[in-house]
Amino acid sequence: MYNLQEKIDKDKLLADNDFIKDASYFLVDRVGYEADDLSTKEDIYDAYMEHFRYQNVNEITAVNDMIYAQNADKTSRDRFGRLMDTYDKMDSDFGLKAAGDYLGGVLFAPSTYAGIVTGGGAKAGALAAQQGVKLGIRQILKQGASGKALRSAAVQGAVRAGAVEGGIGAGQVAAQEQVRVETGLKEEKSVGNIILGGALSATPGAVFGAAAQAQRALTSNVAERVNIISQKKMAQNALRANRTSTKEAVESTEFGDLTQQIYKGLKGRLALEKTIPEELARGKEIKEEFTKKINPLDDDFAVQLELKTAQNIAAAGAKMIKDFPPIEKGEAFTSRLVRALNSGHLQVDEMNAIATKHGIRYSDIGSLLAAEVSQAGSLLGKMGALSKAESKALLKTLDKIDIQLKDAGDTITGKARKELEEKLGKNTLGKANEVMRNINKARIGMMTVQLATTTRNTTNGYMRNFIYAFDNLGAGLYNIVREPRVTRKLLEKARQQGETFGKGKEKITDELIKRESQRAVNLGKAQLRIGAEAIIFKDLMFGFDTATTTTLTKLMQNPAFKKSGTAQRLFMQMGDVANHTGDENSMILKAARYANFLNTKSDNMFKRAIFSREVDKALRAGTYKNPETGEVIKFKNGLSDFLKTGRFGDLDERIIGNAMEEALDFTYQTSKFRGKEGVFNSAAATFIEATSPGTMVGNVGSTFIPFPRYLVNQFRFFYEHAPIVGMFDFGTGILNKSTGAEKFGKQIGGFVALTGLYAMRDFHGDDTTGPFEYKNPYGRGLVNAEAALGPFSTHAFMADYIYQLMNYGPKVFDWQPDERKYPTKKPEFNGRNFTKSLGGGQFRPTGLNLVDGFFDEFSQFRDDNKFSLQLQERAANYIGNLFNTFTVGGGMLKDVVATLDPEYRVVTDSRDIKFLPYVFKQATRSFPYTPSLDRPMQESPTRTGGIKVMNPFMRQITGLTQQEERTAIERELDRLGFTYPQIAPTKIYNDPDLNREAKGRMGKYVEEALQHYILTDKVYNGLQNDIEKKDLLKERLNLLRRKAKDEILDPNRYITDEAKERVARAKYFQFSSKKREMVNLYYERKTGNTIGETKDYIGALFIADEFNL
Repeated sequence: MYNLQEKIDKDKLLADNDFIKDASYFLVDRVGYEADDLSTKEDIYDAYMEHFRYQNVNEITAVNDMIYAQNADKTSRDRFGRLMDTYDKMDSDFGLKAAGDYLGGVLFAPSTYAGIVTGGGAKAGALAAQQGVKLGIRQILKQGASGKALRSAAVQGAVRAGAVEGGIGAGQVAAQEQVRVETGLKEEKSVGNIILGGALSATPGAVFGAAAQAQRALTSNVAERVNIISQKKMAQNALRANRTSTKEAVESTEFGDLTQQIYKGLKGRLALEKTIPEELARGKEIKEEFTKKINPLDDDFAVQLELKTAQNIAAAGAKMIKDFPPIEKGEAFTSRLVRALNSGHLQVDEMNAIATKHGIRYSDIGSLLAAEVSQAGSLLGKMGALSKAESKALLKTLDKIDIQLKDAGDTITGKARKELEEKLGKNTLGKANEVMRNINKARIGMMTVQLATTTRNTTNGYMRNFIYAFDNLGAGLYNIVREPRVTRKLLEKARQQGETFGKGKEKITDELIKRESQRAVNLGKAQLRIGAEAIIFKDLMFGFDTATTTTLTKLMQNPAFKKSGTAQRLFMQMGDVANHTGDENSMILKAARYANFLNTKSDNMFKRAIFSREVDKALRAGTYKNPETGEVIKFKNGLSDFLKTGRFGDLDERIIGNAMEEALDFTYQTSKFRGKEGVFNSAAATFIEATSPGTMVGNVGSTFIPFPRYLVNQFRFFYEHAPIVGMFDFGTGILNKSTGAEKFGKQIGGFVALTGLYAMRDFHGDDTTGPFEYKNPYGRGLVNAEAALGPFSTHAFMADYIYQLMNYGPKVFDWQPDERKYPTKKPEFNGRNFTKSLGGGQFRPTGLNLVDGFFDEFSQFRDDNKFSLQLQERAANYIGNLFNTFTVGGGMLKDVVATLDPEYRVVTDSRDIKFLPYVFKQATRSFPYTPSLDRPMQESPTRTGGIKVMNPFMRQITGLTQQEERTAIERELDRLGFTYPQIAPTKIYNDPDLNREAKGRMGKYVEEALQHYILTDKVYNGLQNDIEKKDLLKERLNLLRRKAKDEILDPNRYITDEAKERVARAKYFQFSSKKREMVNLYYERKTGNTIGETKDYIGALFIADEFNL
């Protein structure tokens, strides 16, 4: 044979007919080539070489080859073995074609992009591993190196290198070794080769990792220096303001008494360590820096800074409520602040100005609120505990403040709420609720621990980044080209009508018109820059954040700047799970957070990048007024220039707030809907509160909808980026008062998303693929990308429908192309797929199946036990799914085992007719099982042999689900648009085993009879219209569906009385509700009992026959 020749080269293989025959068959059977693609010997040779070069550098191809070898018959395995042996023995070629093939393999390999995490080492290592193993081992062995020495050297290299890169390289070599075993080239895998592959892969990873670590050290050093400078500036501001503005307030007749009164309350009602702990920490941290500048007779610097900051807060608070005297004796500061905010007299701008003048942030006013809550607890609750009515009133007041200040980055009521929680204490119910909340949060957290989830989220984040780029580019162009003219026109009109500008009621002048027009241009330029940075993935390479982003993050997390609460919510450990609610010490939550390490790392990378970009954009677009000199500064280089001033503490709260909301919106995590106008925002807030762990209602609701914020935000994303529709709010508030530029930008982003997905549908789909299915880039068959598409699922659905309109059926409209790809097909809008797409590809509620269909069943309730059995089945499914969410991570183990062992690729049925076994099977279905009597395989209604998982390894590292290659009849059913309910036999109620058997019987009939029919029937194949073909197939399918079900429900097939009774029950439940009502009525008249009481379903069938019902 050709593989046994002493020297093998291209010319010899082209002249060998056995090689050409083997390669042709393999390329069609394994890779998915069509005969037209292999018309010449050169084509066959090039395709053969391309495949095995891909196997060298692409772990998915290597694993798919292993699975092919495991599943193939002996003839195919032998053929594959000869081809692989031939490639192994050929001299390596590194010409232009070979370079192109290797590059293609590298670009399609997930390890290439996993290498981003470690600075690129994974792919470099994988290439080195493959070339080392494939091309170098023979030379090493020839030189006398022993297997023991090789393993020893490999282990030493692996220990020194990174685990990720080593694991990828070793796994890829292991897959190739398994192929050699399956095809008979070897008797067993070479452990030495696998370890060497891992070591060679890990070594370059360590080099790249060291470079990344050095870069992080440099940026961290810059961040630390800016941090120290900024803290010193902030402390200086506080002391300077105390000597000037605060001193004037204390000594003035207008504010003096009120300032002293507030200061006394702040200092006396609540320990300063509770109200302003940041100042204490900040004072101690920079005490040494200031020691030389402070009078040696003064108190400890940290204490001094605390007291003076408290005085500053009191003076600022007095000025904020000065125009709102108490309406009754002893009216609290909090109440007066609410009145000032509600009146519109006190704006965020004014609060900022007052706070800045006194050397504080306006969020520092939260210390006054906390002090008053403490005082309320002491006075009203006697023992420090408030009554329910009093606590509700306080919470309502705090809510009003948050609503008025909703655009700020950090809430000023956080300390007050925490103090209120401490005063209220926890009764038994409260403690139980807290335990349930933490368990529920941990449960939801455990649902996202799989590598596949991280892969999908990261991939989707990069897709979202691309659309974010075009959102900004579009908005930037609008702001530069159109917005200045619109602004001038509106302001000129307002001036003519004698109106003023803004909340400050500024007079409209030529200077103001020029300023506002220029502001739009500046914003547009900033948006163009941010869009360009997004395209080049700025700050989106793991471990390679820029110095500005690293510095900004560090400053945000420093408690001294009063933004650590914002940072904690922004960079929290589990995006849709762990709100900052004081449960950081819960052990079960800690475990869930550790398990979500990779997901958190990915999530926070995107949030850091977007947060930094948005702050930078705001600073480039606006101006900054130095609180000391009054000088107006324009930051040409945005955030970078601003950080150099050391005045991070003066950064406008609204810039922080807007940037935080954009970052949360980018990752589908924002929950700030309460207080915003419109029915959408009210409904969204209520929905999130009712399905988020925290309250008793939320704890229960979260078992039905585990990710409410994701659902709401991904729907908003689709709506904002929907063509045309996304320009209009329709009074719902869903666009949240977006500007014209923002709407236009998102239309551009949405168009790009739709165009890209249309191209995917056109190039990687055909008339048999659905909206989320694409041709497998690694071989034959299809991949399902629904979960990976996530929030882009609806755009994918729309792209699919547009594709149908452009290519299916005759031309109807002028805008349709003349050439129709599939003129005999009719476009169909699949409502089921559209509804699924609105769930964002990851909408898998665990409890909705409990109530699904119950109302209809309950309204037709009959005393025949069907409802109770239905309830039992749904409750078992619900409880089992609930427990399963704790063990979703076991799916990774299941996929690893299934990759290695073909028996574990068969999908088992986790349902049962009995309650407890049903619960147990559902709860443990994430763990690996092989088909057995207890867990039989799931049957398919279109083929025999059950349902199999194809390449689960690929699902974990790409997020794509590879599907079984379809048979001829399956392709035809898909091409004609048949849905699963149109193919499978109708459901047999309350009996999973009989249901499964009916599907299996149907699969046999479809695979044999129906497939034979479409391949051989002249009448069917003579039809030119697909509508007629579908009608003909539908008729035959319905006959086979009834036949399969009737055979399973034939009592004569069963021997035991128990089996006969079980079948009778199933057959009885197939009756319509009206027929069951009549049978039950006659049965009760005859026996004096209901069917539900006796469970005599055989007797019920006799009644139906006897009375011809």
